[in-house]
Amino acid sequence: MSATAPAATFQRLNWYDTMLGAPTGPAVRAPVGSRHDARGVLEEILLKALDTDKPTYVLFSGGRDSSAVLATAASVARREGLPDPVPVTMRHPESPESLETSWQELVLRHLKIDDHHVVEMHGEQNLLGEVGTEAIRRRGPIWPAAVQGQGALYQHFDCGVVISGEGGDMALDGHRAGQVRAALERPGRAALRKGLVALRPAVLTRESLRSELSQSDAGVPRWLRHAGRQAFIDAAVAMAALPLRWDDTIRMLRRCRAFTVGIANFEAGLAEYGSVSVNPLADVAFVDALARDGGAFGWGDRTAVFRRLFGDLLPDKVLARSTKAAFNSTRWGEQERQFAREWDGHGFDEDWIDAEALRSEWLAERPHPISGFLLQVAWAISQGIPVTGDQR
Repeated sequence: MSATAPAATFQRLNWYDTMLGAPTGPAVRAPVGSRHDARGVLEEILLKALDTDKPTYVLFSGGRDSSAVLATAASVARREGLPDPVPVTMRHPESPESLETSWQELVLRHLKIDDHHVVEMHGEQNLLGEVGTEAIRRRGPIWPAAVQGQGALYQHFDCGVVISGEGGDMALDGHRAGQVRAALERPGRAALRKGLVALRPAVLTRESLRSELSQSDAGVPRWLRHAGRQAFIDAAVAMAALPLRWDDTIRMLRRCRAFTVGIANFEAGLAEYGSVSVNPLADVAFVDALARDGGAFGWGDRTAVFRRLFGDLLPDKVLARSTKAAFNSTRWGEQERQFAREWDGHGFDEDWIDAEALRSEWLAERPHPISGFLLQVAWAISQGIPVTGDQR
């Protein structure tokens, strides 16, 4: 394989989505056929990534998705006589909720991998840090906001192939069908309640959510005024009721616009640093093979999916873990709050966004994740940088 990075082509949000802080709407792509099962497709993708004369890295947090990708990549490399991929981990010592050191050590011991690159971050990935603002000057605001700070990691290793577990939250989950299956296989009050909710027709789910969001302040970002609030509710309702069939759900999620934009910008960010991005769990061929294997009802909940696909590669303690690291706090620091305090309040449509409520959110102890992208948009506007891909 020739590890030549493609040109960095970023997808910028339009005016409507910029006001909401995230992409909305579906994206349609034709299905991709494969002669292999899901595990076979995954291994095929990874073999192509590993068979290169360039360094091959795996972004490894210690969570289930990155652990599964690392374990599969190491298995393929050893089977084919190729060098092990090198796991690369970011650690944020000032953000305890992001640390997964014990899980990382457990996985690496099990896989017998000794070459592990750890990069400590001390605010380098902040939303308005030096790396992030330089990226915004080059690209304009790009969603998701975290993409702008990724260069703080990429500059630490040589150009090559970078494999990630992006997409695992979408593909490796039981969704509605998994909840129904859990209610049938492990009957209990909680499982039964979730199973019955999952069986509710989509139209009822949408009507219930619209009513709930319209009558309550909970669930809708507090800085949205009437026009923005209604647009947010419309977008949330449109995505609320996933298909009952598991195969239809993961295919639909893989092709929704938020997912395709996020993956495209993640890959473009790496390309700017001369590396090739490989995201096997987000690959359409893998998702379609997984959908075909699991069929209408899938294999159960998220743990069942992991056991089915990776039970021979990782300890069950890893496959069944219920905890997950959080990284939102790693992106907020004094420079973000200083900008919030000094911001003149201009740049957003006043019919959509209450500037003072948004400022208050930025200054909160735990700002809403969506607000981070809007912070970068506001900073770009203050610098005279174009912020949208098209106008209203």
